[in-house]
Amino acid sequence: MLQEELNFVQVVSIVTSGMGCTIDSIDIEGRSISIICPGGKEQEMECAMAIGEIIEGKRDSKSVWALCQ
Repeated sequence: MLQEELNFVQVVSIVTSGMGCTIDSIDIEGRSISIICPGGKEQEMECAMAIGEIIEGKRDSKSVWALCQ
C-alpha cells in the first residue's frame, strides 16, 4: 500500500469513528467510501464533507480533533 493510500484510509477512519459513524465499504483506488451514521443522511453528509475537506487540505490537523469531539 502506498503512503498516499494509507493516509486516505487513516483520515477516513479517524473522521468516521470520531463522528460515531462506521465504514461500510472503501475503494482505495477509486477513493470512494460508503459510510453509515446513526444520525442518518444529514450526519453522513457532514462526515463525508469533513473527510473531503481534510483530503483536499482545507483543514489543519488540529481541527480534525475538534470536529471529532
